[in-house]
Amino acid sequence: MTVRIIPIFCNEKNMANYAYILTTPNTTIIIDAAEATPIINELEKQNLAPTHILTTHHHYDHVGGNVALKQKYNLKIVAPAKEFSKVPAADIKAEESIPLTIGDLTFDVIAAPGHTLGHVLYYLKSENMLFTGDVLFNLCVGGLFEGTIDQMAKSLEKIKALPNTTLIFPGHEYTRAALTPNLISNPNFAPYLEKMLKREKGELAPTTLGEEKQFNPYLTSDNLKGL
Repeated sequence: MTVRIIPIFCNEKNMANYAYILTTPNTTIIIDAAEATPIINELEKQNLAPTHILTTHHHYDHVGGNVALKQKYNLKIVAPAKEFSKVPAADIKAEESIPLTIGDLTFDVIAAPGHTLGHVLYYLKSENMLFTGDVLFNLCVGGLFEGTIDQMAKSLEKIKALPNTTLIFPGHEYTRAALTPNLISNPNFAPYLEKMLKREKGELAPTTLGEEKQFNPYLTSDNLKGL
């Protein structure tokens, strides 16, 4: 099966959000509908009609397009079970250990509290793709808005247990803000930096979990004390 991923920049002036359109010959969904207009523009450009939105957590910058997209496409909205009442227009609960199948796509739902208490990750194992919302970013992690350091550490351990080849799709493009001089001067970092530059142009250039383990300083629990 071929899954095409289309990254969409949303809330560019303040939050640098990503929404993602996932499409196969038979299925189109959205992950984290941050803002309706840029998502609709891309869907119309590609002549696509989504059937579902998958939401990682309830924060407004990840659900801002839910209502408008539901009204336009009559789609269903999947939301974390523990945050279901906080997600606008939610229809279907996402719960850990219960596979979520939508058309051609089957996701493992991974509970990942820390940033929020009910945050979930969506792992498309067949394609080796992990949608991390605001838990894991490129070179950094999400802040502790609701959870504890211990909860975030355990959530990151779940991610680290996945294959190193797993492709990481975060909820924001924060890479440039997380750069440090020691990384920039590291010759082994050049391919990672090239991916960042491509993403900033709107291209699809995900890092792997192996790369994050190599360069992201927060993928050891000791470093979470700085959150």
